[in-house]
Amino acid sequence: MSSTAVNVVLVHGAFVDGSGWQGVYDLLRRDGYRVSIVQNPTLTLEGDAEAVRQILDRQDGPTVLVATSPNRRPSPS
Repeated sequence: MSSTAVNVVLVHGAFVDGSGWQGVYDLLRRDGYRVSIVQNPTLTLEGDAEAVRQILDRQDGPTVLVATSPNRRPSPS
């Protein structure tokens, strides 16, 4: 069994939504990764954690979890 991650889960911070990851999503998909973007409800920490947990539970194989800090927007440089 390979331990090389082929799944990437992207999580946005507070005050933004998952669309901020679009550029990163496009680059990773182009490179052959399976990418999921979590759309957190941003109502409670527990709700956000559950949204992430649900997406992680759907992954098949090793997964990299990438998240921004609560008030930062990802930059697809």
